[in-house]
Amino acid sequence: MPKQTDSQSDQKKFLERILKKLSVFGNVTSRFMFGGYGIYFEGSMIALIAYEEIYFKTDKETVELFVKAKQRPFIYGGKSGKPAVMSYYTIPKVSWKSADSLKQWFELSLGAAKRASQKKKSKQHKTNLSTSAKVAKQ
Repeated sequence: MPKQTDSQSDQKKFLERILKKLSVFGNVTSRFMFGGYGIYFEGSMIALIAYEEIYFKTDKETVELFVKAKQRPFIYGGKSGKPAVMSYYTIPKVSWKSADSLKQWFELSLGAAKRASQKKKSKQHKTNLSTSAKVAKQ
């Protein structure tokens, strides 16, 4: 088995600290993806970890709260090297010191993740209905 580099080891330690902090809300899990980690709660991806930073899920209903708190979005090198901004933002560092504050950000993120999941299911349902209607006409 290849030896972990210091940065991989540091990222793993960071992940473990995050999971421990978030575990007060229930069974929070992680999945390795694209060199970072997806953070999941009740089957929904609520956050991502990249470069030893955690970013919480946002949507049109919650993003303004993150922006007002002067938080940064997750940006990566997208297609053709153009920066791509995702709907994940940092939370204030001070929030990690207060369970109540952390819970507020966690719940905002969970709500955004669940709404995204519902949207996805609704689109899939509409596609399935459309496909079924086309098959029935044949």
